[in-house]
Amino acid sequence: MSPDGRRGPAQVSFGIGLYTGQQRPSERRHHYSDAVPLARAAEAAGFDVFWASEHHGLVDGYLPAPLVLLAAVAAATTTIELGAGVVVGPLCHPVRLAEEASVVDNLSGGRLLLGLGAGYLPHEFALYGVDPTQRGARLDELVQVLRRCWRAEPFSWHGEHFSFNDALVTPAPVRDGGIPIWLGGYAPGALDRVGRHADGHLVGRGDPDLVAASAARLRASLAGDDRPFTFGVNLSVVLTDPGGNAESALAGFAAQQATYEQLQAGTDVYAGRIGGQPVADGGLALGAITRYVHHLGSATDLVDGLTAVLDGLAGWSRVHLALRALFPDEELGAQLERVERLGAEVVAPLRRHLTVCTPAPTHEAPTPKPPTREAR
Repeated sequence: MSPDGRRGPAQVSFGIGLYTGQQRPSERRHHYSDAVPLARAAEAAGFDVFWASEHHGLVDGYLPAPLVLLAAVAAATTTIELGAGVVVGPLCHPVRLAEEASVVDNLSGGRLLLGLGAGYLPHEFALYGVDPTQRGARLDELVQVLRRCWRAEPFSWHGEHFSFNDALVTPAPVRDGGIPIWLGGYAPGALDRVGRHADGHLVGRGDPDLVAASAARLRASLAGDDRPFTFGVNLSVVLTDPGGNAESALAGFAAQQATYEQLQAGTDVYAGRIGGQPVADGGLALGAITRYVHHLGSATDLVDGLTAVLDGLAGWSRVHLALRALFPDEELGAQLERVERLGAEVVAPLRRHLTVCTPAPTHEAPTPKPPTREAR
């Protein structure tokens, strides 16, 4: 129960994603243009955020530039927030990222959520010439510089990783206080970074143990801090009722997961945390793809499962559930129908029947923390 006696958190919002534009092995086209109709469908279905993700150099065309894609989505939508979940922060120069993010924010009328992660794939750091052992420190400094950039006043910065004089970054974001920054990551150091710098956290894989550990660490880190903060969880969901197109969703998820696991062999990230390692023939570490789905079943099953997740997060004032339901799929129509059904049969009932408040905008301008490394 929440402090005021209601079940669940005080404010709940729902997102859909993670849009990646990946293609099936049998296909030759990238699906980036599908993001526009999918985002429109998500907006019409009552979702609060449309999430797009980032990787570089993947053979299946995984989206390398989510802010470019979200700019197109911004022009085609009016209310849904646009979430970058997440940009690989250590690969970015802060001034360039601040400019691009602010342009998207202006195009959308202040609807951008900038998610950042430290990254983990060695080939991405090699591609950009960045030392992966410095990724945490670079991300720390990146966030601090972004906050300064969005003040729209000249400043100089001389830090460990970035240095420049008399920078004026334009345009300014729409919202006073700048663009909300959400951070990902599971490790203790990553969660401590969230507590120091972020307006929100997105648990990339919503396994109960990862969610519980992240929540506990962040509670301690945020103790005594009254700034607005959103605890987000990314949950893979497959609706088996008619219209959920469960077969195509599972096939797309399996192709996506196989790519992840081969890339992550030997690393303690997504593949290593599921309890198995990639297998030589390209199969899945856990065998059936259904073992990777957090919530699989009828609309009633999904509503019950997501209600339980929210009940477990009752101590948080703001919670965001990102429903991971967009997988590589040859048929756009199947995904559009899936989005519509999830909105009507899962999100709408959750809004009606869970005794929680109507979601407040997750982009409410936070009061940014002052940077710990002042310009000098």
